[in-house]
Amino acid sequence: MTWFLNPAVRRDDTFRGLFSDEEYRAVRNYAERHHHPELSSTPLTQLHAIARACGIASVHAKDETHRHGVNAFKITGVGYAVERIGVDAARRGLVCATAGNHGRAVARVARQRGVPCTVFLPIARTPDPIELRTRRARADAMREDGATVIEVDGTYEEAVARAATFGAEKGATVVSDTSWDGYEQIPRWIMAGYTQIFEEASQQWDERPDLVIVQGGVGGLLCAAVSWFAARYGAGRPFVVATEPEHAACLLESARIGSPTTITGSLNTIMAGLRCAEPSPLAWPAIAAGVDAFVTVSDASAVDMMVTLTGGADSERIDAGPSGVCGLAALRDIALAPELSGLRVAVHGGRRVLGAHTRVLVVITEGSVR
Repeated sequence: MTWFLNPAVRRDDTFRGLFSDEEYRAVRNYAERHHHPELSSTPLTQLHAIARACGIASVHAKDETHRHGVNAFKITGVGYAVERIGVDAARRGLVCATAGNHGRAVARVARQRGVPCTVFLPIARTPDPIELRTRRARADAMREDGATVIEVDGTYEEAVARAATFGAEKGATVVSDTSWDGYEQIPRWIMAGYTQIFEEASQQWDERPDLVIVQGGVGGLLCAAVSWFAARYGAGRPFVVATEPEHAACLLESARIGSPTTITGSLNTIMAGLRCAEPSPLAWPAIAAGVDAFVTVSDASAVDMMVTLTGGADSERIDAGPSGVCGLAALRDIALAPELSGLRVAVHGGRRVLGAHTRVLVVITEGSVR
C-alpha cells in the first residue's frame, strides 16, 4: 500500500469544484420532479463495529448496493444524463464501454426508455473467481435488460475507443463517464448526477463528516464528491482521500507527477470497476485541487473487508462487491497499517486526520453478485 499527500490541494473559498450553482439546482430539480425509483434515497448506514476497530467516533456508509435493482451507484448519473440528452438522441440508441456497473446502468435506462443499447466489455484481467463470477453476472444482467454486449480483447480504455467508434459509425449516442477531446457534456451531466448521492447523505447525517473516502477509477464519483463538498462547505470542507487498487492507481500517479498520466503495467485487480489506466480529463482539475490525499488498497484488504461486512450485526451487514468496499478497506488500513501512519497523523483543521474525534463518510459503490 502506498499513499501521497497532495501538495496542490486548494483550501480557499474560491475553489468550488467543477459545477455551477445552476447545475446543482438542475440535478435537485430533476430528482424532485421525476421521482424515478433510481432516485429514491439509499440508506446511510452507521458501522459501529468498524468505527470501534479503527478507534474513531463514527463511520457512515452510503449504501448503493440496492440502487434501483442494479446494485451500484452509476444509475444516479446515467439516468440524469440520458434525461438531459433528450428523446431524439436516445432513440438513436445508446452505446458505452464498461467494467460492469456503468454498462448495467446504461442498459437499464435504455430498457426503461425502450431504446437500443450496445455495451463494450473488456476481458477479465485476472483468473480470480470473484472477478470472473462478477463479470459474468453483470454481462448476463445487461443482456437481460436487452443490451447487446460485445466482448473486447483489451483494456477498458480500448473498450472506450471501440464504443466511440461505434457511436460515430452507427449514429448511436455515446454515454460515457470519462471524457476526451470534443466529448465532455455527457460525462459532465453524469458526474453532476452523482452529486445527488452526497445531497441525500447530507439530509441523513446528524453531523457532517470530518473525513470522506471515495473510490477513484477514472475519477467521476470522486470529482462529484470534492465538487459537492467544496460548493457546500468551502475552505472548511472535510479532508478527502481518494482510494484506488494498488496496481491501478492512475490518480495517485497523476497527482505525484502533477498532471494527468496514463499508467502501464498489468492493472490486475479484482476491483474491476476501478481498473483504469488514466483519469478522465474533465474530472482531473477538480480532483487535483480538491483531494487531500491518495491511498492504494490491496485485493487482499478488499476481500477481507467484504467478509467483515457480510459477517457484521444485522443492522450493519452489507453484501458489497470488491470495488464497493475499497473506501472502507482504505479506512481500516489508514487506521491500523504501520505503512500509513504518516497519513493517519497528518494535520487537518488543527487535528489529526484520524483520531477518536473523527467522523468518516464512505460510499459502498456496488453490491455483490452472489
